[in-house]
Order: sequence, then C-alpha cells, then structure tokens
Amino acid sequence: MKKSLAAKVLPKSVQDDIDRQIEPHLKVRASGVGLCSTKTGKERRMHIRASVAQLWVLGYRILKLASLSPKHVQALMSYWEKEGRSAEFLHNRLSALRTLAGWLGKRNVVLDMEDYFPKERTQRHAATRVNLSWSANGVDPLKMIEFAKSIDERLAVMLSLQHFFGLRVKESIEMRPGNALIDGGRAIEVFEGTKGGKPRQVPIRNEAQREAFAWACRVATEGRIKRLRWPDCTWLQAQGRFYGFMRRLMITKDQLGVTPHGLRHGNLQRLYREESGFLSPIEVAASNQYGTAVALPIPPLGLTRENHLQACRTVSREAGHVRTGIGASYFASYGHGLRKEPRLDNESVPPPTSMKVTFE
Repeated sequence: MKKSLAAKVLPKSVQDDIDRQIEPHLKVRASGVGLCSTKTGKERRMHIRASVAQLWVLGYRILKLASLSPKHVQALMSYWEKEGRSAEFLHNRLSALRTLAGWLGKRNVVLDMEDYFPKERTQRHAATRVNLSWSANGVDPLKMIEFAKSIDERLAVMLSLQHFFGLRVKESIEMRPGNALIDGGRAIEVFEGTKGGKPRQVPIRNEAQREAFAWACRVATEGRIKRLRWPDCTWLQAQGRFYGFMRRLMITKDQLGVTPHGLRHGNLQRLYREESGFLSPIEVAASNQYGTAVALPIPPLGLTRENHLQACRTVSREAGHVRTGIGASYFASYGHGLRKEPRLDNESVPPPTSMKVTFE
C-alpha cells in the first residue's frame, strides 16, 4: 500500500503525538454538539496529518500541534495555491485546520478563505463545467468494454453495468445479480456497495440493458459468492485489482483523460436525453463551443421548465440521490435560462451508436 506523506516525513513520535491530541475530538462535530460520522473522523485525521507533514517538507518542523501559528497556515495556503489545488481541496484542508484550531483553543490562527485567496479562486460550483463522460472525451465506452473483455471478463461486466445502469464502481463490484432483479424483471435493485447504504431501483428500459444484466448474472454464478467481485478477492483487494486494470486500459485522467466514474456521467446524460428529448445542458454547452467554460448554456428551443425538471427528477432518483438539483453535477445546469423563452434551436438527441458488445 502506498505510504502517506505523513508516514514518509513525520517521525513516529510526532505522528503519535498528533493522534493522541486529536483522538478525543475526531467524532465530535465542529460545533461541539453531537457526533459526526466515522468517515468524517478519518478525513479529519488525514487532513491534519497531511498538513503537518507538508509543513515539515516546507521547513516548518513543528513537534506539537500547539505550535501551529498563522504563519504556518499562510505557508500552507501559499504552497497549495502554487500547486494549483482545486477549490474543493482548499476548502477541505482549511476546514480541518479551523476545526483543529478550535480544539487547541487558538481559533484566531485560521482566517476566512477570502483572507487567503480571491473569492473567485475558491468558489465552488454545484453544476459541473466539464463534460466528464467518456464519449465527450473521445473514448468509445462500448469499444473499451469489448477490449476489457479480452483482458478479464468480470472487469468488462463491471464496466458494462456502469455504462448501461449508471452504477458506481463499488456497486458494480459488489453486486449479486442473482438477488437484484425485481418487479417481474422490469428493474434491478441496487443495494450492495451503495453510498450511505441507501438502496435504489433502476428500471430496465431497453434490450441492451437486459443483455448486459443477463451477462452479469451468468458471470456471477461462476463464483462461490455469486458476486461480480473476483472470487479470490476481498472488497479492498478487488478495488485494487479494478483500478490496476484501469491503469492498464489507460482509463485515468493522466492517460486518456477519463475515469471510470465518467461512465456514470455518460449514463445519466443519456437518461436526461431520453426523458426530456433534448441534449443535456453540458452537451448543449459543448455544441455552443463553451467547452469547460464560464458561460451558462442556452436552453434549446422547445424545452420547457417542467420538462427539464421532470427529467432531472428521474435522473436523481435513478442515480440514488434525494435532491433533484444533484443532476447538475453530472450534466450541468441552465441556471435561470428556463425562466424565460428559450432562444437557441439546438438539435436534440443524437442517433444511437451502432457499436454492439457481445454479452456472452
């Protein structure tokens, strides 16, 4: 397993001292009222240890957390800015440092984000500005699934479920297809590996989905645990094997410019098109040559607000989210554009690809 920066840089005595000081606080909310999740506690520990380790790399070799001062926080912010870190990263690290300062009784050590950066530098957007789907980045999902099949059939099945059903990586690895078919074969229930443990139903809408699911059922029966996960692997081992295959297929940001999660983006964009009859906002932005840009896409002629909202509701439900607006993180948003008459006559749904995967 890859060593963290803290494990590489910090003496064990410093690591132990950090853990000793923060352990009593990790599961308590920053407000001091109520408990937070185990995940939040783990992330706090990671952010704090990584921040101290980065200070050591920068030459500030503090031995105790109580030594944290404003100059240390400023040094970290300046370094991360030079590194080009994302707004999300900066907010997460500063939040962890602010929480730590509260535990230490030194709240004034950490200032507001705007004291370190211009507002526009750290503004976060709920709606995506980049189309992360494979097809938008020049990668044909069906051809890649066919190629994956020549390497490892279980891998290909996992990618197929991500493409045709919008499953997350963990959901596709942990699924037991034999237990998932419901409603007389008209839908599948996704309940293993889901985010927050929340089950959801995904309708089977077409023959391609039906064939993909039948393929998954056949492959899963070949293992003793009836999961799609490789029979000789635990979940963590299967996760490592999956991403090892992804690197081999060059499915990384640094290689082909896409990640496995891009299959989910593509699926949900496709679902929006089917439900609304129009391109999703991020696809309209691309057709308008906005790219990853700053301007909001203009709604296509004929798309009504109700039509758009209904498509968003369907996408959010099948993606396993409660909030309707979460769809914007997959296919962007029209902002306030649908409050007035649409002006641009964009072409609607593109024709389906003729490529076919052999599910056998």
